[in-house]
Amino acid sequence: MRRKRDSSRGDPAYRDLARQRIVLLYRMAVEAARRGDVGYARDLGGLAWEMYRSTRARIPRWLKRGLCRRCHAPLIPGVTARVRLRSQGRRFSYVTVTCLACGWTRRYPYKTGDRPAPGGAAENAGKPEEEG
Repeated sequence: MRRKRDSSRGDPAYRDLARQRIVLLYRMAVEAARRGDVGYARDLGGLAWEMYRSTRARIPRWLKRGLCRRCHAPLIPGVTARVRLRSQGRRFSYVTVTCLACGWTRRYPYKTGDRPAPGGAAENAGKPEEEG
């Protein structure tokens, strides 16, 4: 038997308020981590993640990727996270983010593709030609 859903969770105002509080908790966690209090930052990140899961509010990608999935520490490059670029041939490469608190690793692919040389035709497209 399914659990009856709380009718207020589907309310857009409820989800908007939850989203605002999640962002606020994340910002507080980042500030705590920068001060060096990683334990408190993990607690705040855990609260933000629980609120996200319980309200099913849509949060931005940068915030989802900004918290460690295992320990909920805010991932700040050089402070609580190590970020490396990895090459995977010509077509795809990926960014590796490692949490320095628990060792959790996540890879995010990005497309490298063929890039035109600087000063090439693609860079000058749409610009009027100068007559000399």
